Amino acid sequence: MHSLHIRLLPLLIALAFLIVPPSQAQDTDELGNALSSIGQQYADSYTQPVTDALGANLNAGLFRTAEVGGEGIIPVIDVYVGVAGTGALTSGLQDSFQSQEDDEFKSGGNTFTIDYPENTDLPTVFGDKNFSGEAEILNEDGQKVGSASLPSGLLDTPIAPLAVPQIGAGTVLGTDAQVRFLPETSISDYGSVSLFGLSVRHSLSQYIPLSPVNLAVQGTWQSLSLSGADDSANPGEIVDASGWALNAQVSKSVPVAPITFYGGLQYEQFGVDVGYTFETDAGTSTVSFDQDASNSVRALAGVSVTLAVIQLNVDYALASNNTVSAGVGIAL
Repeated sequence: MHSLHIRLLPLLIALAFLIVPPSQAQDTDELGNALSSIGQQYADSYTQPVTDALGANLNAGLFRTAEVGGEGIIPVIDVYVGVAGTGALTSGLQDSFQSQEDDEFKSGGNTFTIDYPENTDLPTVFGDKNFSGEAEILNEDGQKVGSASLPSGLLDTPIAPLAVPQIGAGTVLGTDAQVRFLPETSISDYGSVSLFGLSVRHSLSQYIPLSPVNLAVQGTWQSLSLSGADDSANPGEIVDASGWALNAQVSKSVPVAPITFYGGLQYEQFGVDVGYTFETDAGTSTVSFDQDASNSVRALAGVSVTLAVIQLNVDYALASNNTVSAGVGIAL
């Protein structure tokens, strides 16, 4: 059994690193190039669904049971190493918008206006990938001095996926901790992604003698950074995101089978700072703005199955942006 642990541990860690970067890295590079031709107001509407999906995904898959301690086979301390795969359903995300106001920028001491099309459905990141449009660049006298191509949608998918590696350990006085970590990792010509998260969970059922279910509360903080490739229009950091979540958990194991049903109610917040450089015929300017993800409360239910030291789980969460989450890991 011990040799099985040794073989599976590096496999799971490698799987986590292989899954996470490609899905994020492609969006990083294309997003940086897409933003290079639009101003702040337009970019705010264009990228909001990305923030919503990212916040929904990162705050999913935080637990598999409300039992704190007793999961593993090692006495005194429990260790979990695994991968959480989450997916935000894009059916609830905005795929188009109409420009409400034009953007202004300064270059060379002059002020210019980016005049966007009116009464036109413009795609968000999850919108029409075949869209073709153009904005006019006007000087202070209202004369056209250039133009800027408007980006099409980048992703056409019913679910926006994300996978993160996570390691948990406990318990101390009915408390355990979980770390999500991905060092800055560059993938081909796409760019880089880095992630860090910390969760602390405390058992409540330990204070309730003969409690028929396991109860726990958990607090989580996470941060994520996305940067463009060195040869992209925006090679630096494009997205600096962070958020937190507080949840109450409940679970019940089936006595005659290695199955645990779990659920929870979670309050969360996730914010993103976006910064990039855009270039037009009239000049170059820098843009920065912040956004908040739409999810604030979610309710979730799921099931976990333990086969020897292998744990498998899946759950579904109802929120402003619904998510499905699945995990695989080793519990020692």
